[in-house]
Amino acid sequence: MAEFRQFLCWSPIEAATTISTEAVSPSPSVFFATHAPLRIRRRHPEAKTDDPGTAVTEEDVRRDFLGRDTPNGVLLMPVTGESGTGKSHLVRWVHELTPSTDKRVVIYLPKTSTSLRAVVRTLLDQPGVDSPELAQLRADVDRMSSELDVESLERRLINELSEAVAVADARPGQGRVLAGPGNLALLLLDPHVRDHLLQKGKLIPRLAASLLSDRRDGEDDRPTAFSITDLPLDIADVNKASDKARRLLSLITNRPELQTAAIDILTEQLPVAITAAWNMGGGRLQQAMLEIRRQYAAQGKEIVLLIEDFVVLQGVQRDLLDALIEAGVRSGKAELAPVRTLMAVTTGYFARLAETVLTRAKAATPYLYDLDAGFDTGEQGRSDITAFAGRYLNAARVGREALDNANIANGADVPNRCVTCEFQETCHSTFGASVDGHGLYPFNWPTLRRAIRARPAHNNPNSFNPRAVIGEVIRPVLVDHAHALRDGSFPDQRFSEDYRTPAGEDYMLGAVQREIEERDHADASRRKAFLEFWGDAPDQITNLDPAMHAAFGIGLLDLNDLASGPGQTTTRATEDTTSGRRKPASANAQELPRALAMMIDHVEEWQGRHSQLPQTTAAHLRGTIRQAVINRCMWTDPVVADPQSAELDRAWPSNSTVVSIEGAASERLPGTADAPIRFKRNPSNATFFRQILLASVGVAGNAAAIRRLHEIAEHHQPDLQRAVQRHRGFSNRELILGFRASLLGAALAGHAWPGMKDTELLNAALADGSGWERADGLSRTPQWNRLWEAHRSGRGELVARLRDSVGFTRGVRGNVRIVDGTRALPLVGEASQQWAWERPDKLPSWATKAVSGLNQFAVVADAQFADLQHTLEKVRALLPAGVSGAETVLAVDQALRAAVDEGLGPVDLPTFRSLLADVRQRDWKSIDRLERDIARVTAAEDDDSRFRAILATCAADRGADLAAIERFLVAGNAWLTERLDQARLKTGGSGESAALRVQEVLRQWTEVGP
Repeated sequence: MAEFRQFLCWSPIEAATTISTEAVSPSPSVFFATHAPLRIRRRHPEAKTDDPGTAVTEEDVRRDFLGRDTPNGVLLMPVTGESGTGKSHLVRWVHELTPSTDKRVVIYLPKTSTSLRAVVRTLLDQPGVDSPELAQLRADVDRMSSELDVESLERRLINELSEAVAVADARPGQGRVLAGPGNLALLLLDPHVRDHLLQKGKLIPRLAASLLSDRRDGEDDRPTAFSITDLPLDIADVNKASDKARRLLSLITNRPELQTAAIDILTEQLPVAITAAWNMGGGRLQQAMLEIRRQYAAQGKEIVLLIEDFVVLQGVQRDLLDALIEAGVRSGKAELAPVRTLMAVTTGYFARLAETVLTRAKAATPYLYDLDAGFDTGEQGRSDITAFAGRYLNAARVGREALDNANIANGADVPNRCVTCEFQETCHSTFGASVDGHGLYPFNWPTLRRAIRARPAHNNPNSFNPRAVIGEVIRPVLVDHAHALRDGSFPDQRFSEDYRTPAGEDYMLGAVQREIEERDHADASRRKAFLEFWGDAPDQITNLDPAMHAAFGIGLLDLNDLASGPGQTTTRATEDTTSGRRKPASANAQELPRALAMMIDHVEEWQGRHSQLPQTTAAHLRGTIRQAVINRCMWTDPVVADPQSAELDRAWPSNSTVVSIEGAASERLPGTADAPIRFKRNPSNATFFRQILLASVGVAGNAAAIRRLHEIAEHHQPDLQRAVQRHRGFSNRELILGFRASLLGAALAGHAWPGMKDTELLNAALADGSGWERADGLSRTPQWNRLWEAHRSGRGELVARLRDSVGFTRGVRGNVRIVDGTRALPLVGEASQQWAWERPDKLPSWATKAVSGLNQFAVVADAQFADLQHTLEKVRALLPAGVSGAETVLAVDQALRAAVDEGLGPVDLPTFRSLLADVRQRDWKSIDRLERDIARVTAAEDDDSRFRAILATCAADRGADLAAIERFLVAGNAWLTERLDQARLKTGGSGESAALRVQEVLRQWTEVGP
């Protein structure tokens, strides 16, 4: 027994190379070694989907396909089913047993040969036939394959798709608005839309890659239809598209029926686009295949065409089918060779074809073979499934090389690795074996059944999908989980994550899982998975077969004290045969109210099956926990008035924003991620929920849950108080936003800027601004003034609420008299860490009006700073650094006197004298202060420091002096440079000396100026 512990009877590497999910990939020996009878139903092509048809075997299919008469020389038999159901396997099985003969040519198209070149060359490269036309078509296909790369084919496909859509007949109904060359077709040509269609993962790039290269094992099937995700509905910047495209995108995005119509139109025209992109139009392939049929008819041969996946013919399907269904017997003479076609096609794709191409082939399609099999867990189903799995498990143990050497492809028996294994008896009696004698280890029947249902193909737990069973159950366990089995950690956390409790299977009761956690501190998670999958989820904690424990290295538990285990106090719900669900569990054999018993059942399924906790049960639990917190809250820290029930309903609602339960209904409400009370999906919380439900009707024995509920209430009462504060708009977060908005407004008014003390900033933030006027308002940019006026209109309400939040009042409606600096100063300090406005997800209503336009604050500040820079440049161009303002005024005054004497004064002399008199009283140091402030901006070492310096420069009230000085200097410069040039022309006469004086003043001014 000890040697069987953690035993691997296979090589993970050998298993990986032997087991393939594709029927075409294995060698013939591996193929036959793993072949299991398929569940095949023969149905009429036009039968209803619920028609069970007639059960047949693979040999029935082969015998009928090859033996049925072809009076008109044509036989077309589709094999339908969802992806992975075994369609390709059946076609290959027929191929392996159907060799070419003197009277029969077998053409085999495997599903891995997806490139259009491989498909066409396979069809054309037939022995004993040739013609100049065939040779030319082969050469053209080879040339196109060599000249085209993926990117160029992608572009061709979109161009040809646009052409096809443009000329396609208008679809009835809402889709008519998409028809014609100026609508959906035009949208495909828009460069911005094309970029979206060519993104990785979209249909066009995937299709182009599939057309140019063959499909590798494990790759997805070729895409055949557009989906909603392929439409350009989520373009990041739709404004980059053309006007026409933008309008059409908006129309399609807002109308789901047009999205459906667009998908249908694009999918319908896709084959046409492929044919045109590959230069295969004009019926060239049809004529080539007809020529092949003529030549084989002359040789007395028939053609057997086996197609593993009809979609690989995308782009040439119509031509090929036209050639295949062309009657070969004309006027009693066989002019074309008979052709029998067996083709695998997915159910959905076949349904689309039935309305177009295959409507012309019904006469050649007596019936189809359907492989969409249900999941049968009865005796026959169990036998079939274990036989299927057993063959693959045995092939993995034997290995590919040994299977090839055994000559299985030629009919030899498949070696059974189990018969030479020293542990066969123990292994088979413990884990089970198939009817063929292949051991199921490391699975047993419950594990195999559960694992298959846990990873169902297409999310359908009632379907049996061979490819999914191989690729998602058998191969991963033998390859990916082998090291865990060998190391003694299987089944590990990864196994539990890969294989959840599936629908239709019993789940582990929360009480059982809790018991496991209490008894097995070291390996509880492994034991849970072990008991659920290998033990079929027992109703109470138990040990399984000791040999099974030994095989996985899971110790046996001492359960002698289990006089009344969880299976006694918590019975599994019984099966409700009318609804397919279990009836609610009972507690201590006591009958519970039906609604409460159903809620307990919901909790068990939520934990055990990972199902969604229904809304009614989740709401009841949330309400109970919420009310416990409300009942505990004393409203004394900080002291606030007790909220009324209506206010509590709004501030602390009974939903997932307060009590979040993982996997419960209504968990997508905005704010759920920030819920203060959160419950994970685990046995402990399931037990807690169950116990508080039982306690609500007085069932004894739930004191632990009541204590935990009190602890939750104690811990979360501060969260409740903060929620009420938030509802009232006085949470720290909201107040910081309010103070920040107030500071930015004060900066616009010239009363706050970075670098001020917090006490000064607090005074500015709490001032309503009613008497604020900027002395330098005329020098502000229009944007600055507009932003201040917009803020001013809402500042009164903003500041009033800020005062209320941090101040003490007297009387019911008393004004704030004292500010709580202990609370207010940290809030202001936090607010002043950022001197820009980023609109938050949630803004208190009392601040909404005051923040209008503040998102442009940084832009407005930059523009104002640029304007101040420009002002300084203008001033310094007329008054360089180091030149005294008083000297400048004196020089201009002297020049004015001399000029007036000579008749060269300003045109508007009174106005200029007024400017001169005004500027004598101005503070010329304002120029130096502005220059120093701007220099601080230039010297800033990082962007944040630079912006703070910019804002300090812009916010400061420069007064009216700077603007007055600028006006004077500009006016003086205009006069001295434009009018006094005339003084230079004054020579001789009585005015010569005065002119010379003016010229000297002009020279001095020129030296002062630039």
